[in-house]
Amino acid sequence: MTKRESDHKIGKFFVENGVITEEQRQSALELQRDNPDRLIGEILVTQGILSKEDLVMAVQMYMVMYDLLPDHVDEWLDQEEVDLLLEKIEKKK
Repeated sequence: MTKRESDHKIGKFFVENGVITEEQRQSALELQRDNPDRLIGEILVTQGILSKEDLVMAVQMYMVMYDLLPDHVDEWLDQEEVDLLLEKIEKKK
């Protein structure tokens, strides 16, 4: 999967889980077309849509849900952060 395909997929994941809106995803993807070296998450943070912390937690959830975890996930995946993100997602729904 190319970077652009994975960005599109992770953007959909963010929308489906209430992290961002579809309009915010479309705006970020539009900016990415003009700046193909930038990741969608970076754009969302630059736009002020997500904080760096929220982005990290959302990416961690994405990796957990799609079984994309590195071998030493216990070194960086904090269950409290994951629980906090899940709580935020539930509040937005």
